[in-house]
Amino acid sequence: MKNKIFLIIMTAFIFGISACQSPEDLAPSVSHNGINSLKAFLLNDDSENNNFVGEIDYTNRTITIVCPYNYPKESDNLFPTDQLVKMRMEAGLDNNVYVTPSLLYMDLTKENYITVTLQNKEQVQYKVVCEIRKNNECAITQYNIPSLEFHGIINEENKTISLISMDPVGTSLAEVKVSHGATLSPDPTTETLNYDEPFNVTVTAQNGKDKATYAVRVVEPNKLPQGMRKGSGKLIWSKALGDMGINGTDNNTVAIASSSDYLFVNTRNSDLKYFNRTTGEYVGTINLPFKSGLANFCIANDANNNLLITNLRNTGGGAKAVQTIYRITGTGEPQKYIETSHIYPTGRKLSVCGNLDGDAIILSTVEVSSNVLYWEVKNGVLQSQEPNLFTADPAVIGWNYLGDAVTFGTDLSQGIFCVGYGTQPRAFGFFNPDGSKNALYNLANVTVEGAPLNDSGHILQQLDIAEFNGARYIAVADQFWNYNTYGLLYDVTVPGNLAGDPKDPNLFIYQTNPIWNNSNANNVADINLRVSTDGMKMTLYLLGTNGGVAAYEFDCIDVEHLVK
Repeated sequence: MKNKIFLIIMTAFIFGISACQSPEDLAPSVSHNGINSLKAFLLNDDSENNNFVGEIDYTNRTITIVCPYNYPKESDNLFPTDQLVKMRMEAGLDNNVYVTPSLLYMDLTKENYITVTLQNKEQVQYKVVCEIRKNNECAITQYNIPSLEFHGIINEENKTISLISMDPVGTSLAEVKVSHGATLSPDPTTETLNYDEPFNVTVTAQNGKDKATYAVRVVEPNKLPQGMRKGSGKLIWSKALGDMGINGTDNNTVAIASSSDYLFVNTRNSDLKYFNRTTGEYVGTINLPFKSGLANFCIANDANNNLLITNLRNTGGGAKAVQTIYRITGTGEPQKYIETSHIYPTGRKLSVCGNLDGDAIILSTVEVSSNVLYWEVKNGVLQSQEPNLFTADPAVIGWNYLGDAVTFGTDLSQGIFCVGYGTQPRAFGFFNPDGSKNALYNLANVTVEGAPLNDSGHILQQLDIAEFNGARYIAVADQFWNYNTYGLLYDVTVPGNLAGDPKDPNLFIYQTNPIWNNSNANNVADINLRVSTDGMKMTLYLLGTNGGVAAYEFDCIDVEHLVK
């Protein structure tokens, strides 16, 4: 019995020794480098640029903290070298590895030495130094010829820049964006070059060492069999309303429209300003004798060069009131086009599908309903001053004040797209001519700015539709609360696809960057699509009230089969 007791006690004692062994005394089966990263940070600087990564040379036991020549990197400000005397440090270490002296602050104006003690107790000393390094990037990121409305197609892999034209180009200055601090030789922004002959442009990085040479050429375009080129979407300009000579805080700039040459920005109770739609530069103003806070409320365009401007006919209670719609051809004088008295509060949104000189349909959603007023145009003739009424299934969709509708064709026969926001059922979908649901987009499964599109913060409110290279695209304006405006682009060549996977990249084509709004009190936004005269490009214009306007361009160029 004593032997048994002794055995138990000894066993417990042995296990006790094993259980109490310190983990620092365990040597790993595999030894790593110990230190995996070393970063430096400026004090009292919360910017995202404040993060300077060290380059670790394990062979020569040197760590070089690299700081940019300019800080922030894309600015012309020099890096604040006076702050190098006290930089906050942060190391990434393997388990059970430590550094001496302890890392907290370091004077990077001089050489520093640290000792890294590895898991197996081996000690390795590293020299830490700082290097102010000029940018080594040498890329051309944008190549445009504004005078000819050319936007170069850059193939970074092959270092080619293709400018699309069917005709001789001649000489011109270009607008070129390059990596920060880089220079060009020859410099197309200051030297008029002959684009009818291929030439090379060399980009030299800010450091004066790294270089890249691009071949610039004019090529004849070939179209893709259908639709736009994937990945072609790009921002071509963006301007704050204030920079466009428009008040950016009064909530009155609520709608935009386009023609083949111009973008029109409608501000209530102001004459109509228009801009070069390719560059955003101011061109002129159309006098609106009828303007007032409610008279020139919303503007829309057809597929040609005609504009319509409607008043806000917001009388409620079932009483009749007048809705007046003016027509402008080109940049001419406004002419009264429709004047009718009815019981429907409408005019906050207006759309035209088709060509007012041929066949078209004019649509205006009715407030706090699922109703849409519409007028038909046949062979250039307005069929009636009195509107017709379409009603979408109110159990499926409705809106308070902000809703919109566009048709698949130039009448209701091929169906109608509707979008709506409010206490009514919010939705985006395609409806049959009788108002029944055909296909409904799943807003709940798409997230923008951290919230699903059916969240109360998202106010989907404006539509535009365009046929581009045999495909049909619909753009949706999404106002997120009162401070950010987004544009969403969908391929609706087959409208029923709206009911499919809402994230399918063949359906959900593009999402713009947000336009920041200065307290957009009425949560208003607008969106517009315009196809170029040659059919090679489509531009999406986005307006954020109290914010600005942005233009995004898409093309249908077959870049794999360009004609030299």
